[in-house]
Amino acid sequence: MNKNIFQKIIDQELPSYKVAENSDHLAFLDINPIKIGHTLVIPKKNNEEKIFSLTEKEFISIMTFTRKVALGIEKVIPCNRIGIFVMGFEIPHVHIHLIPMDQESDGNFSKKKIILSDRKFKMLSKKIKNSILIEFNN
Repeated sequence: MNKNIFQKIIDQELPSYKVAENSDHLAFLDINPIKIGHTLVIPKKNNEEKIFSLTEKEFISIMTFTRKVALGIEKVIPCNRIGIFVMGFEIPHVHIHLIPMDQESDGNFSKKKIILSDRKFKMLSKKIKNSILIEFNN
């Protein structure tokens, strides 16, 4: 079976800038962000392409996890709100985009991606991870 990029990240065959993880889900920084703090949330075990193909239990579980990640991001990245986007056309695996936003146009996926250094990604993922740990413990 051919693995998609997300399955390779789950299996630790590819590196990622993880911000949160549990037995069922993984959240990591998008390496081609449209805003600083742009994070992806994926299920580990279910590689459905469409979010509404998840069972009700899986859907509620990933959305609960996603909410905690979003609240953690919001504490670290100055923004008006965290936008949530589910499209899934580019990679055949359920994934949720969490994007710090100040205005509607911040959610434009066709705009130029932000380039960050490895050092900046590591610093950002550490800050968000620490913030999310607090969220998960509440």
